[in-house]
Amino acid sequence: MNDIFDLLYNNYVITSQVMFPILIFIIILLIREFSKYSSMSNKIKNRIIDLADIIEDSGFTRKSGEKEFAFIERYLEKITSKD
Repeated sequence: MNDIFDLLYNNYVITSQVMFPILIFIIILLIREFSKYSSMSNKIKNRIIDLADIIEDSGFTRKSGEKEFAFIERYLEKITSKD
């Protein structure tokens, strides 16, 4: 019975020694991908804020507490309804 437990323990130790570096490598790749998407998301957010500011500078007023997307959507609806 001890032989079976020793065999299982040895298999576990070998497997963990092989899988640990692979797991660390996968985690590093995931972190790099998430940071790439985070920076891309920040760039998109900044562009949307800039677009909302340009629309506001053109004379179209923003309602108090209105988010950028709602403001841009309201502006586009007004522009398309004029045509």
